[in-house]
Amino acid sequence: MSMTGANAAESDGQAPGGRAEAWPGTFTIRDFLIVAFFHIRVVILAALVPIGLGIAAATLAKTEYTASSLVMVIVSREVTNQQSVTDTGPAVLSIEGLKQVESEVQIIESADVLRTVIEEIGLERLFPPTPLSYLRDLFSSSSVMDRAIARFRSDLRVQVRDGSNVIEIAFTHPSRTLAIETTDKLVETYLARRRLIMQNPTARFLKIEVERFKSELGQTDAAIEALKTSAGIIDFSQDAVLAANQVDAVVQRRRQVAERRVALAGQIAEAEKQLRELPGKVLDFDQTSDSSGNDEDNNMLSRLLVERDRIALQYAPNGSMMREINRKIDTVRRQIATRKDRSYETTRDVRNPAIGYLNNMLLSLRIEADALGQQEKELGDQQQTAEKRLADLRVAETRLVELTRQRDTLNDSYREYLRRATAAQIEESAAAEREAGVRMVQQADAAVTSRNMRLPFLGAGILGGVLFGVAAGAIASALRSTFIMPQETERSLELPMLGEYANRSTTEDPAAMEREVSGLAAFLLDTEVDGRPLRSVQFLAAEPDEALAPLARGIATEITLQRGLRTLLIDLTAPPSDAADDPSARENGGLYVGPSEVPLLWTLRDRTRSKLLDIRLPTAEAQRFMNELGSTFEAVVVCATARDSAAIGHRFEELVDGNALVVRAEKTRKAPAAALRASVVEHGGVPLGFVFVGRRYILPDWIYRLA
Repeated sequence: MSMTGANAAESDGQAPGGRAEAWPGTFTIRDFLIVAFFHIRVVILAALVPIGLGIAAATLAKTEYTASSLVMVIVSREVTNQQSVTDTGPAVLSIEGLKQVESEVQIIESADVLRTVIEEIGLERLFPPTPLSYLRDLFSSSSVMDRAIARFRSDLRVQVRDGSNVIEIAFTHPSRTLAIETTDKLVETYLARRRLIMQNPTARFLKIEVERFKSELGQTDAAIEALKTSAGIIDFSQDAVLAANQVDAVVQRRRQVAERRVALAGQIAEAEKQLRELPGKVLDFDQTSDSSGNDEDNNMLSRLLVERDRIALQYAPNGSMMREINRKIDTVRRQIATRKDRSYETTRDVRNPAIGYLNNMLLSLRIEADALGQQEKELGDQQQTAEKRLADLRVAETRLVELTRQRDTLNDSYREYLRRATAAQIEESAAAEREAGVRMVQQADAAVTSRNMRLPFLGAGILGGVLFGVAAGAIASALRSTFIMPQETERSLELPMLGEYANRSTTEDPAAMEREVSGLAAFLLDTEVDGRPLRSVQFLAAEPDEALAPLARGIATEITLQRGLRTLLIDLTAPPSDAADDPSARENGGLYVGPSEVPLLWTLRDRTRSKLLDIRLPTAEAQRFMNELGSTFEAVVVCATARDSAAIGHRFEELVDGNALVVRAEKTRKAPAAALRASVVEHGGVPLGFVFVGRRYILPDWIYRLA
């Protein structure tokens, strides 16, 4: 579905009847001003509360005077800002020095010092009674002095200057003279209290304890040395480790010797067993051959063959020499042929060499076994000696640990008491000098400042009024369930504004409503839905509205007069009427309609007999009736409400070309309007937009021009 046409979303800055192409997505300053002016009573009421409180506080505020004194704490006895005389360390306060300065602050703020100051100056003079104080005394369970001390602490400020050992003591009071007097009295009382605290006559007792611990510590050291000498201990830890290692080494060696003796016994037994099984002699070799040692038959045959070849070259084949050599060759060959009948055999036995090897090995094993026996005996003696040394160290350990623990305890106590005795002696010396550790840097009357909180209270009241007013307006706007601007409706319903009707800001102009209806009718007639001109439209309101019927009738009349179209007005908000006595009424498209006093404008006459208005009518039949109406009338205008008990308005949501929601400013609630839009979409209808009815311009005209 596509829809073309100008959206009628009008902004507050435009004149009535103007249109925009899209609704704004942000909250502008003009919207904020509109919401503020709409909830102006709530905003003013919320803003008056902090403003009234600020004015009351500014009226009751008094000028307060603060008197300040500066006191310097001497952290070191030589200088005020260094840790040592030689200036080898950094020129900053040490941690102990900072603790000392902080302790001075705690003394100044102690309840005893404050109670003394209040009593000497006078409670009624320092804090004059008021009607509110009488009422508080009547219902309070705490004592008057406790409340006075708490109030004194609230007016007192004691702090350490950054990076220094100077303490600032400041007291605030409406009376300048009394502020100075109280500050001076506080410093005086603090110094007196400090002198009392610094008195510490304990150095003499601590010195006695130091001497006693020193004597006991010397006796313990002598006992430890005597025990080490008698036990032969140089360093107990190393001696204990060496003794344990020696015992372990001897045990390991005895285990190795025992293992070797078992191995030797097995080797000797096995060697003797194998020796008994060995024979005395063994075969060296056995040889059988068919040739003797001086057999030269083959060599002789070779020489004869060579000789015959030589003679064959010199003599005739049948000569006597050839016959002689052939005869020798035949004799040698016969000798060689009879060799297999002549056999020779040689056999030799020797003494078994393994017997000598085993005898030598048995001798070596027996010698090693005797040596291991002597070694095991020696290792046993060494083990007894090492175990005896280890046992002696165990016995000495208990006594040595006890003496060492006693010495450590005495040493710690001796050092602690020596430190405390030295500190006590120094404290006594410092206390004897009285104010040697604290120096007055500035008197209270040298720096007196005044403060008046009228303007801050008034400014805080105005700022709180602005914040409270903004918060109250935001909360009221968030809780508001109606629409006051078209932009809110556009953002909530996600629909464009088609136009306005019955704008309350233009009631003095008699032609304004006519212009609004004319512009809306022209916009609807120029709108296309899916490429087709808009010819049937329904004006649908979430709740009954007195402007709905006049709006629909004005639109239908404008279409008839402006375009000359045959128009049908279906007013479903009017009460049912009987058309039996009306001769001009006739049925068309399931409706009983008749002409009105406006030419070409027809209206619904009888709702009870109109089939199209039957809620049980099938959708296909209803669409057929609408087609019949479309063939008879060129434009159809329907007006209905979602609160109708018969739900007839929902029948036309999908039958008409488009649906225009009617939203009344400051009356139509957001939830029913959103539900009505969802209903149109769920029934398959086309939501064109909404018509904003009864709008009024909340801001003055000059603000609209500026914003």
